[in-house]
Formats: sequence, C-alpha cells, structure tokens
Amino acid sequence: PAQQIEPLACSEHVFISSRISSYIKARQLTIFGPPGYTIPQRYMNRTPPPDGADTNTRPYLIFFSYMLTCFSVSVFIIQRIVKKNTVLKKSTILTPPPRKQVWLFSALAAGSLLTTWGFMIQYFNVSYKTWLMWRSYYELDPHHRHWGLWLRETSLFHEAWELVVVGNARYWWSHQIFFFALGLGIYMEQRGVRRNIKYTWAFMLLGQIVAISFATNLFLLTLILSPPTPSVSSTRPQRSSWISPWLLNLASVLATTIPAYLLADEHYWYHSTDFMPVLLIPHVALLVTPFARALVPENWFPENDLAFEDKVFGYMWALTLGNAALMMLKTTYAAVSYGGFVGIQNALLEHPAVSSVGFDVIFCWITWICWYITRGEDVGSFTKEPIKRL
Repeated sequence: PAQQIEPLACSEHVFISSRISSYIKARQLTIFGPPGYTIPQRYMNRTPPPDGADTNTRPYLIFFSYMLTCFSVSVFIIQRIVKKNTVLKKSTILTPPPRKQVWLFSALAAGSLLTTWGFMIQYFNVSYKTWLMWRSYYELDPHHRHWGLWLRETSLFHEAWELVVVGNARYWWSHQIFFFALGLGIYMEQRGVRRNIKYTWAFMLLGQIVAISFATNLFLLTLILSPPTPSVSSTRPQRSSWISPWLLNLASVLATTIPAYLLADEHYWYHSTDFMPVLLIPHVALLVTPFARALVPENWFPENDLAFEDKVFGYMWALTLGNAALMMLKTTYAAVSYGGFVGIQNALLEHPAVSSVGFDVIFCWITWICWYITRGEDVGSFTKEPIKRL
C-alpha cells in the first residue's frame, strides 16, 4: 500500500506545483508584456526536458546562419561602397560627392547599427533569462541550460515582433518601420535602378534582418557614389508590359499598408495564428521586386516611358505618405488615449526589443531629414528625374 500511495502523492505534488508555477509565471510575464497582454500557450504548457544532453543542431544552425547572413550582406554592400568611393577619387572625369555627405551618412549608418543591435543583444539576453525563468521549476541540469534548448523552444522572430506590436504605445513606434521600409523600396526602384545599382535586393534584405535605418544609410551612400550612366536606359527596350516593375511596386505598397492597418487591431494581438501571416505579408512583398530584378532576365522587365513611370511613382509616394500620415494619427490617438504622451515616451525603453525597433525608427527620421537637407534638390524632384541625364 505504501508503495502505491507514494507515486500518487508525488504525482499530486507535481500537479499542484506545476499549477502554482504556471500562475506565478503568468504574473511575472505581465511585467515583460504591455497591459492586457495574454500569456502564450507555449509558456503555459511545458514538458520536462529530455533525459541526457540535447542535440540542438538545427536551432544552432538557424541562429548562426542568420548571424552569418547579417554579416555577409553587410560586408557585401560595404565593399562595393568602398570600391565606388575609390574609383571616384581616382577618376579625372567624374566629380566625387562632398566628403561631408559621405562622412555624415557613414556616421549615421554606424550609429544606427550600434544602437539597434546593442538593444538586440540585450533582447537576446532578456529572452534567454525569461525562458530560463519559465523552465526553472523543472530544476534544469547544467547541461540543459544552454542556448540550444532556448533556441529550440523560442521563436525569436515571433516573440520579438509580438513584443513590439502588442500595445498601443509600442505599436506607435513599430508601425512606422513598415512605412520606412516601403519608402526605401520605392526609392531604390525609382533612383537606384536608374543609377545602375543592380543589387537593390541586398539593401532590402539587410533592412529586414538587421535594421531599416542601417540599410537606408548604406543605400544613400551608394546612391551619391553612383553617378548617372547615360547608357543604362538607352539600351533597354521601352514598351508596356503586364509584368512591368511598377505593378510589382504598387502591389508591395498595398501588401505593406494593409497589414500595417490590420496589426493595429487587438484581434491580431491575441490570436497568434492570425498574427504571423499578416506580419509576414509585407516582409515577403518588399523582397519580391528586388530579388526578381536579380534573378529574372533583364528583358523580362522592359522599361516603360520614363515620364509615365515618374507619374506612377508620384502616385505611389502619395499613397504611401498619405497612409503613413493616417496611420500616425490613428496610433497616436490610441496611444495617447490609453497612456498619454508619457506612455509613448516610456514605451521606447520598456523592453530591449521595442527599443531596437524604436531607435531604428528614430534613425530613419534623422537619415531622411539629413538627406533632404544635404540633397534637397534630389529629394524634391524624386518624381521628376530628368530624362536628359539618362
């Protein structure tokens, strides 16, 4: 009888302990999440780690492949910037841009990278400690307290975006990055392609995996170091085509703007299965055109009449900036109604993930303001690119 009672008592003890632990952890998570944040089911239902040391090759491979991709794409772009700068310095025909502009956008690129990724590293640390807190009631052995198990049980992409989107004040910051990414995509298509910058895919990919502000500064550096090439447009066929790039660009505008509006709805904050598809749509849409230009034969994308394209780009800019303004008003009203302007200010530093995106937004504002001040003529006429220069 004693042998039968002991397992039952032990089982009851484990059940009660797990319920108490779940409640305590639910209370603790509210500290990390915004008001009204619900506890993800993946945190409420945990299974004990397997016996023995875990094999976590796949999560390690995914994480370090991501880090390697960030580094590789950054080096890929920076090498080409350095090469362009060297060629311009040695050229006796072309005039290099003012050194102050090169140093300005180089400094902004470095500042945005150090700031956003300083907070990103803090986020990794907080995420690991939070995971370890949830796992603590199983009294993990030392060989279980490693990154592998954390990475295997934590979707960093999902977790980070949940943290920066859920909450009115937090979304006031994070929604802006959708429109800055969209603006970068349009500007690359309108100005970068005409300057014969063939690797626009690298800037958009870098913006999505590192920081939009970092990618924007590197693109603007590349742009001012890439003088117009008269031979680019004259050798391209100019005819109408259903697969014209402007149609893909217009689709990316819609595929970014609509999800940005939807993610302001609390329904998507508390329904994880609906949240991720909406979040992924703009991420994928903004990569379609740049990668298509890199992978598809050039003659598949015939250039339409430049005056017509400039007019279309003008409409796309109006659509983008108009929706960005409306979205800013909508999120400002919601955030101020809930926590006042102080709530927006406090949200910037209440979690490293929010800080990373928030400072990405801040550097985007600084970058485009500096670009307007230093290259005002270019910005003011971005819908009126002189055909003669091409």
